Amino acid sequence: MSIQAKILNFMLKKYVKDLQPPVEERSYVEARKMMNQDGYVDKSASLGSKLLQKFVFNKSNSKISTNEIFLNNIRTVHFTHESFNTEKCILYFHGGGYVAGSPETHQNMLLSLADLSSIQIFAIDYSLSPESIFPQAINDAIESYNALLSRGFKCENIFFGGDSAGGNLSLVCTLKLQDLNQDLPSKLFLLSPWTDLTGEGRSIKENSKSDPYLSYDNWLNTSLSMQKTVKEWYAPNQSYKNPLISPVFAKYSNFPETLIQVSDIEILFSDSIDVASQIREGRNKVKLSIYKNLPHVWQIFGFLPESKLAIKEISEFLSV
Repeated sequence: MSIQAKILNFMLKKYVKDLQPPVEERSYVEARKMMNQDGYVDKSASLGSKLLQKFVFNKSNSKISTNEIFLNNIRTVHFTHESFNTEKCILYFHGGGYVAGSPETHQNMLLSLADLSSIQIFAIDYSLSPESIFPQAINDAIESYNALLSRGFKCENIFFGGDSAGGNLSLVCTLKLQDLNQDLPSKLFLLSPWTDLTGEGRSIKENSKSDPYLSYDNWLNTSLSMQKTVKEWYAPNQSYKNPLISPVFAKYSNFPETLIQVSDIEILFSDSIDVASQIREGRNKVKLSIYKNLPHVWQIFGFLPESKLAIKEISEFLSV
């Protein structure tokens, strides 16, 4: 583990994990404030929190151009450069528990990935909960994919990517496309995907103390918090073992080649292990890359050496 990662883990625990409200008072608004989302800036945040947000969310200088476009009426940020291959693209789904986040909250990571891979990226601003509930985000993802096909991209040249809830969306969108008998993207890359939305994943109990910011130290509170997100905001009154909600329970066959990156100290560690096992069981090609002692979706923290390594691994995966 790098010294930068040690400092980051300390900062996240001190200024995010240790300052979060009790479960019963927790709201999706806190998640939006933490991600410095437009319209939800926390003016009362501590100096440490503001410093973290500055490092993560202030847009980096880049040769890559970013333009707002619309894919079937879905607001999208397009990352591109004149030197890029015009035939290939990434359709990216940001994380944020289905209640927070936007293309802009993940722009620095996407700028780095676009630069290193020389592949244009379409990051969609899919519908968030509780304003829109399951399955609207999936519908948005499918509409954006169909819009790319209408623009002339071939399915074998389209890659899905996503982190956390966006990793979930990458999986369930692909599963839904299979249900609809549509051609699939050729590859998926998933960053700490949230695949078990029951709140009962093994690593919730095993890693609640070690996870630097996504949990409570008391694993029961962590479980209750995750269940609250799903039951009250994202998918009320649903079966949470539905594979289109919790893709860890899906059967995978004829599935695209998949790369999964996860850290061994996060509460979603078992989500990655178990979904990789499910994908592999269906005789599909999957690579599970386990990094050590890093926070959830460390790839967004561009100052980490481990972030650069992860982005490089993704770029190489997409280039083969």
